[in-house]
Amino acid sequence: MLRHVMAGALLVVTAAPAGAQTVVTESEFLSVLGPDHPAVVQAAEDLAIARASHVDVSAFENPALEVVREDPGPASQTDLMLSWQLPDASRGLEIKAAEHRVRSAEATLAQAILSLRLEMREIYAQWAIAAAREGRLGAQLERIDALARRGQVRAKRGETSGLEAHLLQLAAHSLAARLALATADEAEARARIMSWNPRIAGDARPVLPELSAHQKLNDPHPLVFAAEAELAAARAARNAARRFIRSPELMGGWQRQQDGGESLDGPLLGLRWSIPLFRRNQAETLIADARLRAAAAKLEHVQREIGAHREAAVARYTSLASSIARLELTSAENDRMLRGAEAAFLAGEATVTEFLETLRSATEAELTLLELSDAALAALRDLQRFQGPGDAKPPMLIE
Repeated sequence: MLRHVMAGALLVVTAAPAGAQTVVTESEFLSVLGPDHPAVVQAAEDLAIARASHVDVSAFENPALEVVREDPGPASQTDLMLSWQLPDASRGLEIKAAEHRVRSAEATLAQAILSLRLEMREIYAQWAIAAAREGRLGAQLERIDALARRGQVRAKRGETSGLEAHLLQLAAHSLAARLALATADEAEARARIMSWNPRIAGDARPVLPELSAHQKLNDPHPLVFAAEAELAAARAARNAARRFIRSPELMGGWQRQQDGGESLDGPLLGLRWSIPLFRRNQAETLIADARLRAAAAKLEHVQREIGAHREAAVARYTSLASSIARLELTSAENDRMLRGAEAAFLAGEATVTEFLETLRSATEAELTLLELSDAALAALRDLQRFQGPGDAKPPMLIE
């Protein structure tokens, strides 16, 4: 596992003394992304609608009560009728299609949560990179500032030329400008962090996320799960559309006829049945066939796309992680090299130009390492985006 050190910022705190800065890890920042988070609640709307549709399809038709009173003259008639539409033969298939749509919505929600999580990780990485850059530039500015002040004092005493002090001052101004940009980036990233997790302390500092070794996953992606469920739903809907014979409607009730002082009562029984002579769900079947073909094509396209993106993300991440590992070996000696260059400059064994060149090379190497880390973290997020959550696979009802 590759661990990055964020110069100029506190990384690990154990039994931190009073007044110490709060350290926020990536996992702590992500911990707020639960079922009650506004972004998750918003993403779960389609799943709630799919579940409601399943409830609606699973329910039987309500019986209908009809009361008719006829009183045209001396004779009158009262009819009380109760009718109920029997479930159609396609009801089971329609329920199964609704179940598959629920599974598709579950997989889509899993993908949405994964996307939200990766968006939060991106924001956190931006914050951590900006804070690391700010810390490193601040440390270098502190070093060069002290030397610039010392150079000005020596120049006033006539011990050195004014050019040496001027070069040190120019280097300090350049570092200060870059530090100001890094500070602005850190403030912007912190504001975005607070919009996702407002409980983070105002003085909190991030820890640069780790780059873990790549573990190849062959599990189906949530988008593949969703496409498989949509295909199963389309197949069930197509089969339901082919069952065009409707069930009959049963009717039963009571009738009372009154004529003068006499009345007659008796039961009423009836049957209403639509005879499919002309309309046999031709249009519905054609639409269902088209949706089935589209669902099959979508599944094939999603599988190809996910596979291609996985391979590309693996290649990019592996290349960047290897580059970081090589650069870390050379950057580990930067502080020792800078201390030696500073000591040689103060002892008069090196010129100010030589010292500033060493400082520039060390600073650029450290900032390049941060840029590589930023790119590697982005590649890792892409890899996780196309590998899927892994441990959050929704159950499927594919037959």
